[in-house]
Amino acid sequence: MIEPDVSVAVSKRITLVIGSLGPGGAERNLLRLAEGLASRSYQVSVMTLNPGIKDFYALPASVSRLQPSPDATISPRWFDLRSQFRKRNALRDSLLHTAPDVVISFVDTCNIEVLLAVGVGHHVPVIVSERTDWRHHPLNFRWRFLRRMLYPLATRIVSLAKAPEVEARRYWPKWKTCHIPNAVPDIPESSVERPSWFGAKNVVGMGRLSDEKGFDLLIRAFADCAHLYSDWHLTILGEGPKRQALEELISSFGLSSRIHMPGTQQFPFPILRAADLFVFSSRYEAFGMALAEAMACGLPVISFNCPSGPGDIVRDGIDGLLVPPGDVEGLSQTMSVLMGDSLLRERLGQVASEVGKRFAPERILNKWINLIEQVSSKEMENT
Repeated sequence: MIEPDVSVAVSKRITLVIGSLGPGGAERNLLRLAEGLASRSYQVSVMTLNPGIKDFYALPASVSRLQPSPDATISPRWFDLRSQFRKRNALRDSLLHTAPDVVISFVDTCNIEVLLAVGVGHHVPVIVSERTDWRHHPLNFRWRFLRRMLYPLATRIVSLAKAPEVEARRYWPKWKTCHIPNAVPDIPESSVERPSWFGAKNVVGMGRLSDEKGFDLLIRAFADCAHLYSDWHLTILGEGPKRQALEELISSFGLSSRIHMPGTQQFPFPILRAADLFVFSSRYEAFGMALAEAMACGLPVISFNCPSGPGDIVRDGIDGLLVPPGDVEGLSQTMSVLMGDSLLRERLGQVASEVGKRFAPERILNKWINLIEQVSSKEMENT
């Protein structure tokens, strides 16, 4: 079977929906998808459902920025059925007003809201994209129930990694599930910025300061080996609800002068390029964008081999090192090995940058375009 020629200019209308364009991996990757689709002559609109979060990322001029009707952004109680219907109908009208050929929704609760709005009776293909490992990411009972019931209404269910897709086939039709990893962008080699807080040598972690990112585990692992390498510092890039708890943990180890949390960096790559080692400490992931971006910067990496994501990215012993999930002692020992071996760091870092070829933006964009063309063609056949 000959695949469609994805280089041919098209004019289909694609509406991308997400909670916000605040700082985060899902938001950053939606932006890249929007920009890529627009570059292939799709008419792309981005709609956000949470007006209380300011845009952290700017959309390119080729992409339309939309806000839904105010009623679509209300947060009624579950038992307030009148308000729930008003919200659903407002979102439906807002989405249909864009006259989409395909709707692509990002993130679990947003996916559910979109399916509630246009999942039945409107002949609009809806692709829902899970942006974390849904098997481990906590949702309350109502959201879990709605996801189980509504995802079969989606035209396709996209996971970021292989393992969640395999598990999804137990609950939803096999032919509806697929996985498309994140694209890893080209990162200019000339971009280097050594921050004032850096030490002589530096470990970096990056992500939202939340429980699933496991920065408490990273801090404990660094504390276990910090006395052996007094010239090494740890920097954690990101912001989130666990900041105070992490700061208290750092203080308890007496490492406030060597562990730094400067907040979210819109362009973290210059800092990554100036680092010596990257550690990825997540308890669970769908893909691990920060890990892939660090590798693209030529950094040697260590990662917990959590249930999905890192094992799809890191080739253990070739371009990085994997540690059993949650094993703080093992992480500390592996960090100690790399902190003390500059030649091993150099060897791993040189190969790590090849991640950009395996997850090249054009390659990933073509996967999305093939999926869009497939579902839109099927929908046209059914109308």
